[in-house]
Amino acid sequence: MLKQIVDGFSYNSNLLYLPCRFFPKALAQLDILRRAVNYRPRWFVVPDDIDQPINPYDTLFYQFQISEGSLLWGWSFASLSAKAPSGETTTTTASDLLLQLTDNCTGQRLFNDYANAGGLSTNATARCYPNLLSQARLIIGPGEVEAAISNRTPNTITCQWLLHFAEPCRVIDEKSR
Repeated sequence: MLKQIVDGFSYNSNLLYLPCRFFPKALAQLDILRRAVNYRPRWFVVPDDIDQPINPYDTLFYQFQISEGSLLWGWSFASLSAKAPSGETTTTTASDLLLQLTDNCTGQRLFNDYANAGGLSTNATARCYPNLLSQARLIIGPGEVEAAISNRTPNTITCQWLLHFAEPCRVIDEKSR
């Protein structure tokens, strides 16, 4: 019998470990990754500047490079602030935004179509965070990924999307020195 894994998921008091719910089942799919010792955490924030707004009815495209063989296992999303066309601060929710993530090597998208960020964020309807994929998604070489956030309101919105990856460590032996 394998020993229980003690990590950040074990200490998160917001998680309800009810056996037939999605989160415990998705976490069980990450069991092999959680036990692996040759992966390190790698996070990407889109956009990387917290003050970069997304203009009304516009899409922010952001590309980044990650090591070949990395695994996307989850994300967190937060809609921070919004300004109305008149310039005054207004309320916003993550439901005002749409998300998409694409592996540029294969053209494979994370979602069939743009996904509503409201169901994928910590300040909207999602109770558990980070949001887990049902199974970790492999990013193949050369490891180019494109993230897109679309604003579907007349307001200028500031938000951030944190993508959680597990990146393989490069093993150095005597031959590869």
